[in-house]
Amino acid sequence: MDSSSQHVGKKLILALGAWGLITMLTACAVFTGEADKSEIYFIRHAEIDKSTPDKPLNKQGKRRAQALISHFEDQNISQIYATHTDRTFDTVAPLAKARGIAIQQVPGQGQTIGGKTVTNLSSGKIAVKPMIHSLKQVQQGSTTIVSANSGNIFAIMSGMGVPVKGEAACTDSIECLPCKTKKCFPGKEFDNIWTVTISSDGKLRLQNSKYGI
Repeated sequence: MDSSSQHVGKKLILALGAWGLITMLTACAVFTGEADKSEIYFIRHAEIDKSTPDKPLNKQGKRRAQALISHFEDQNISQIYATHTDRTFDTVAPLAKARGIAIQQVPGQGQTIGGKTVTNLSSGKIAVKPMIHSLKQVQQGSTTIVSANSGNIFAIMSGMGVPVKGEAACTDSIECLPCKTKKCFPGKEFDNIWTVTISSDGKLRLQNSKYGI
């Protein structure tokens, strides 16, 4: 082989090697992006007994709470959160027990916020900022369950960056929240699950589904 042929051969080998390296790095980037996505499942507390101020879960609500065990059986759950009310805590209690995960109640009852002590009867709005702060600290690539109230669930998702109808970020090609407050919440429904997927580059996607009992 003359020197010219040898030079061409070396260039070809280098080119193939570079192409192989680029292909490998691209594949790794795609895999890493999938592996690093986070999922946060937002659910409203289950059905309640409205005959008392505490509004505990009724019989149907307790059955619904049990149904979460089978609904999430294929998910590798990293952490479980509940807002300050007993009904949100009790909704995810069976799931937490089945997985051996301690429920993080945010804010915790007895905590002082704005000069007021948090109780089971505190307004749902009191949980919005603390829950947003906590959820923004979760590890990338994790799976989180959040049990919230009709008065704060949309506000928490909006605060996480989920687009709301009427905002510039909300387009026909993506699913958006109907509003930020309780005024548009389906108050008679207890079977919704809102899944917020956060990609490795910080982009959010919302999906709404149902679960049954």
